[in-house]
Amino acid sequence: MLEYPKDIQEKLGMDQVIDLVRAKCKSDHGVEFLEKVKPSSRVDDISKWLDQTNEMVRILSSGDNLPSRDFQDLRVFLKKIKVKGTFLQGEDFSQLKSLLTLLYQWTQYVKKHQDDYPQLCSLTYGFIADQDLIKEIEQIVDERGIVRDTASPELAAIRSLLIQKEKAVRTAINKVLRKAIQDKLTDEDSSVTVRDGRLVIPLKAEHKRRIQGFVHDESATGQTVYLEPTEALQLNNEVRELQYQEKREIARILTRLTDLVRESMEDLEKGSFFIGLMDFIHAKAVFALEIEGVKPEVTKNPEVKWYQAKHPLLWLSHKGSGKPTIPLSLELNRQSNRILVISGPNAGGKSVALKSVGLLQYMFQCGFLVPVSEASTFGVFRSIFLDIGDTQSLENDLSTYSSHLTAMKYFQEMSDRNTMFLIDEFGTGTEPQFGGAIAESILGQLNERKSFGVVTTHYQNLKKFAENKPGVVNGAMKYDVGALEPLFELEVGKPGSSFAFEIAKKIGLPKHIIEDAKGMVGTSQVDYEHLLNALEKERGKYEKLTKKLEREEKEVASIKTDYESLKEMLQDEQKRLIKEAKHEAKRIVEDANKRIENTIRTIQETKADKAKTKALREDLDKYKQAQDKAIEKAATKKKDLEFKVGDSVTIDGQDTSGEVMNVKGKQAQVRFGNIISFIDVKKLAKANVSHQQQEKRSRRIGGMNMVEKMTQFNGEVDVRGMRADEALSKVDEYIDSALLLGTDQVRIIHGKGHGILRDVIRTHLKGHSSVERAVDEHIEMGGSGITLVTFR
Repeated sequence: MLEYPKDIQEKLGMDQVIDLVRAKCKSDHGVEFLEKVKPSSRVDDISKWLDQTNEMVRILSSGDNLPSRDFQDLRVFLKKIKVKGTFLQGEDFSQLKSLLTLLYQWTQYVKKHQDDYPQLCSLTYGFIADQDLIKEIEQIVDERGIVRDTASPELAAIRSLLIQKEKAVRTAINKVLRKAIQDKLTDEDSSVTVRDGRLVIPLKAEHKRRIQGFVHDESATGQTVYLEPTEALQLNNEVRELQYQEKREIARILTRLTDLVRESMEDLEKGSFFIGLMDFIHAKAVFALEIEGVKPEVTKNPEVKWYQAKHPLLWLSHKGSGKPTIPLSLELNRQSNRILVISGPNAGGKSVALKSVGLLQYMFQCGFLVPVSEASTFGVFRSIFLDIGDTQSLENDLSTYSSHLTAMKYFQEMSDRNTMFLIDEFGTGTEPQFGGAIAESILGQLNERKSFGVVTTHYQNLKKFAENKPGVVNGAMKYDVGALEPLFELEVGKPGSSFAFEIAKKIGLPKHIIEDAKGMVGTSQVDYEHLLNALEKERGKYEKLTKKLEREEKEVASIKTDYESLKEMLQDEQKRLIKEAKHEAKRIVEDANKRIENTIRTIQETKADKAKTKALREDLDKYKQAQDKAIEKAATKKKDLEFKVGDSVTIDGQDTSGEVMNVKGKQAQVRFGNIISFIDVKKLAKANVSHQQQEKRSRRIGGMNMVEKMTQFNGEVDVRGMRADEALSKVDEYIDSALLLGTDQVRIIHGKGHGILRDVIRTHLKGHSSVERAVDEHIEMGGSGITLVTFR
């Protein structure tokens, strides 16, 4: 990819990103991969790099018991054995075994999860990492790097004999020492020590000829000598010879083991490449987690469609201080606007917005995950040009403006439809009328070339150019006109004011100077600034009204949902009561028919006995009277009750009491908690005192009926920060409540992060028979951080 200028990384802040990632690399090999990072214009390369890092992020967020991530440089040991005949020491083999174990475990891990991590799994192709070499090293060398006694029969025999000889030497020399102490030839607290690798005893210098032996050393004062007694001399020689034999045998064993490693050199070199690359990818993934970087949608065409994009370095800086970072949303494409002209007051965030665009695009084309919404789309550019800051050249004797013009000349020659250019304070450095004119001409040429770009400016002619020229659009950094403070938020579609006079007034510049300056500027220019200021104020009012309207609409929608749910519940209850009444009526009729038939049959069987017939008639009359009273009581309860405002009533079959607000004909307006409904008076009954008391008592002890549940039901549930099992348990409980209350739609807030919790919840919801669909909330309402669930 073509870049301009040479120090574009430093000017964008990419060098700081590289430094932050470098600090997370474990090995020089990983750092070497990092230092080779360059932006690419090949979509396949960029997608591969992004997938590798994204897969590592998912691994780190999986909660799995992962292999060691101490990705040290394996090449250090391979270089030592390049020359045949050389061998690694025991300590080297101990470290080598750890790295070979890491290599084996990581290759096995990604292969086991190849469906989840296909890009990382592909890095294991072409070499073998098995446990055979690890087992060989384990049999020869222990964790401390010491060759085991069992490494060979010869070594075991040598060390066994060595122990015996060392014991014999110590026994002999201790005997001589005890005699020397007894004869006052040395101090009572003297002990056996070592000089030149041999066991010796300390003697007073004047007595050194009293004991036969060889003097190896003397003290600094010369008062003490260290003597090897003749009795131990031969034994020490034997010990020394055994030690030489031990070294030769260890060298032979390590040489054989090194040859075994050398036989696998090709696989180990590829494995070393794998470890170094994993170190690099791991460092990028850890950095991505810190900046909340994600993999956006990737398209091969030049395009910018970003939501909630944050400058990563600013985000990290503010993250530590608790200061908010205002994200930007931006869309540039060939169909509408390709070039954005940002204006606004100084220190309002114009340059930060421009650098954010440049840095994020550069990071993306280098294969770094970027801190944006997952709904964002990044296109690929073949060249990125930057002109920012004071580029005065002392070497070429160029002024700042000349340097800007040199950059513009390069832009003109090299820009095309696949170029992104970024120009800060476009046209400044010379007289405004000339600088503005040249800047407008250059911008026109870049627009004709169909290039993409972002420029910042204070010049009015560039703002007007953006208003009238297809392919170019104005943008403004929002400003609190009342408080005269920047909001650091980009708004696309209108130019921004510099608020020069307002800021001058705020800092206390004399009024006559400001008025004098307005006169110098000219009426039309001042009027234009006033118009921009007025528009900014109106925009602020409009935004407040819009937010208020949105809140009210949500409240109305919530009330409507509650009302419809209650209405549906009441209709269901009405159907149930009618059905029960029909069943009861049918039962009464059937019972009456049976009694009549029994009466007739009894009369016939008694052959119309007068006494018996009379008794049967009286029994039948009593039954009729009892049924009449029951029907009359039910009718009185259903139809004859008169309700007035303030009465406490219940719905037939329900326990919750409400208050009558108004009565119109056959309809009563009743308040149940926070819900007011119109209900047919036939369905109401007056609540008696004991019922009200019972309900109050039920409320005190935590009882809750259907109406209360509906009034208290929340249309969304928040599971952010929970473990997967906790979140699923809470979601299931919430879904059950929603279905019980007949809710059509709910929201589950799980946050964005890396989408792991979202994926778990949505996969779980797919298996729920009552869920019709589960999708992202609207981008303005939370996007991928919220799942909107619709029930069947």
